[in-house]
Amino acid sequence: MTVNVETYDETKAHQIADGIYWVGFSDRKAGFSNNPYLLDDGTDVILLDPGSRAPEHYNIVKEKVCSITDPKRINYIIAHHQDPDLCASIPLFEEIVDPNVKILVPTRAAVFIKYYDAKSEVIPIEDGEALTLTSGRELTFIHTPYVHFAGSMVTYDVKTKTVFSSDIFGAFSIDWNLYANEYYLEAFKAFTEPYLGSKPALDNALDKLEKIEIEMICPQHGSIIDKDIHKYIEAARELEVGTWT
Repeated sequence: MTVNVETYDETKAHQIADGIYWVGFSDRKAGFSNNPYLLDDGTDVILLDPGSRAPEHYNIVKEKVCSITDPKRINYIIAHHQDPDLCASIPLFEEIVDPNVKILVPTRAAVFIKYYDAKSEVIPIEDGEALTLTSGRELTFIHTPYVHFAGSMVTYDVKTKTVFSSDIFGAFSIDWNLYANEYYLEAFKAFTEPYLGSKPALDNALDKLEKIEIEMICPQHGSIIDKDIHKYIEAARELEVGTWT
């Protein structure tokens, strides 16, 4: 089946909300896009899930970050769990960001960040904890244990009602699109069912997400969901996770 998708200049960063930029890359060969994000709030600049350290990945993200700002302004890095596709590049970014950068990680994942040879201060984040930026903008952290690691969380930007959802709502997508289209539910299912191991854990995460007002979901893999949020939450509840063999 031929899928008609909107094309993007993937060599460039894209602003997707107030102060929020997609700085990722679409690995169509693998069918597995990776989506680091940058939040520039003036005094504070946050890099979320910076990604792989493989040169063909890191160099793309680095170039896009540098097209937006001087990387030395980055004073926070958020890693939503410890997987290398999210945070293996942290030591490389440490060479170019603010020397006093702080790395925010869910409590149960914090111990693993040092195994990447990260040198910066690692701050374990508890469920429900918030980071108030200099401007007053607030980021709230919501733990989503076992989705798909014991130490997993998502970040909620209160100002734009954006959830940086890590692996939740991620997808395999050879025919990648920056924003989710009519084919995204199947791509979402293809990734989620084999990679999320616990139905109760997923339902727990979805219960938490339903308690907040969401206008956009920014997963680490796949496409950005900017409409029909409830439809995707309901579709996630129907998935047969934890049974794939």
